[in-house]
Amino acid sequence: MKPLRMALEAAGWSRYSPLQFLIFVVTASILLASWIQLSFEVVGLTIFSCLATFGLSIEALRFRSKQRSDQLARLWPEVLDSLHSAASSGFGIVDSLEQVARSGPSRIQPVFQELVDRVDSGAGLDKSLDWFKSQFGQLQADRLVELIRIVHRSGGVGYLDSLREQALRTRSEMALWGELESKQGWVTGTAKLAIVAPWIIVATLAARSENVAIYNTVEGTGVLVAGLLVSLIAYRLVGLMGTLSKPSRVLTN
Repeated sequence: MKPLRMALEAAGWSRYSPLQFLIFVVTASILLASWIQLSFEVVGLTIFSCLATFGLSIEALRFRSKQRSDQLARLWPEVLDSLHSAASSGFGIVDSLEQVARSGPSRIQPVFQELVDRVDSGAGLDKSLDWFKSQFGQLQADRLVELIRIVHRSGGVGYLDSLREQALRTRSEMALWGELESKQGWVTGTAKLAIVAPWIIVATLAARSENVAIYNTVEGTGVLVAGLLVSLIAYRLVGLMGTLSKPSRVLTN
């Protein structure tokens, strides 16, 4: 469940548990499959629609997680620069975070303000930082949280240099992965579309009663099941071979 929880956090849906998400997806898959069965009366197409709905839901979660993570990553160098500027001016850690809440990128100001409010209300820095991590669900946020923890315990030694280094590292990673993903993204997208395309044709042909009768024979069902297995294997291979191995979150709870 941990990978799913991390994906929900990255998508900005940390308020939902992995179990709640799975219940929703399974329910939606069954409802759509039931409608397909009532409409076309083709067992193979019904099974595919159920599995496809489940797979597309997971794919949508991954897309949302990646999109939000990339958008936040583009803001992160500015956040680190703001923290560096505040620390250089003599502000403490919490005061520096409050400066970001006031003058940082507007999209993340509410999260930083809530972090400061939690610390001020007596929730404790460590506990508040754990909450902060879950709100972003992002590698750069994890790095900043652990840096703040180390600096808080060491009395601020090396804080400015570490912030500067993190900002440079983030900019470098963004430039590298942006170039790689621009070349790789259209390849995997086209491959996944090619997997779905034959089933769109099957659904179109199922509009005619004579084709439905053929699909529901033993031979027709066998062909559809074989096609389903090939589609699942192809989808898995596309996921394994077409996904870039980006740095993953390891500094999680």
